[in-house]
Amino acid sequence: MKKREMRIWDGYKKCEKILIASILEKSVQFERTGKTQSSNFLNPYEFSLVEKELENRHIKYQVVKLNPMCEERVIVFGNHSSVVTVYRGSFQEEIKHSDILGALFSIGYEHGLIGDIFVEDGYFYLTNLTRMNAFLEEHLYKIKNQIISLEKVESIDLKKNHYHVFYITISSYRIDHIVSILSKKSRAISLELLRRGDVLFNYHEVSRRDIELRENDVLSIRHVGKFRIMQEATQTKKGKRVVEVWKYL
Repeated sequence: MKKREMRIWDGYKKCEKILIASILEKSVQFERTGKTQSSNFLNPYEFSLVEKELENRHIKYQVVKLNPMCEERVIVFGNHSSVVTVYRGSFQEEIKHSDILGALFSIGYEHGLIGDIFVEDGYFYLTNLTRMNAFLEEHLYKIKNQIISLEKVESIDLKKNHYHVFYITISSYRIDHIVSILSKKSRAISLELLRRGDVLFNYHEVSRRDIELRENDVLSIRHVGKFRIMQEATQTKKGKRVVEVWKYL
């Protein structure tokens, strides 16, 4: 048994081991006490790591994902009905996703404590860990120098798409080539972005230039944006591919 456990842990980074271990401990606490235990918000990459280890150990769990557009998820052992709260915030002047995120970081939120944020016309939705509700309501009252109001709602009712669709023409699916096109920088600069850790591939940092992208892969490029590679639409007469891309707003 010990040898099997060691093989499972092979290949993980230190931060990944800590994440997985913390959630495995929550499953143990639930078994011992019967009290509901839940993770912080997990991005798709983090979720895939934890899901694999829970499945390997045949541990039962539930997943909270409040809307098909949500990417952040919470793993729950026990009752999942009250671990995440949806808030709707109202504003008068234009507010961007980055403004809301910046305001949350400024009051003390960290990665994993806040979930998905969607900005509509005159209001926004955010998903919050229920245990953080009192803190959020007390401290988040101003964004970008304007007073905002928060109210709890039952669900996320989106009225518009939260991504912009466009097409790129590529000669290769290699990550350095696509980063170069999306960032509108030279291939040399795209390699520097990879080297500096300014590119996230499916939510984790990569530096290799030869990764081949596939449909539904997600790229986040610092100071450029977050993109999802969609299906290949057609090919040019010279054999280049025309690929649909979503840029998240």
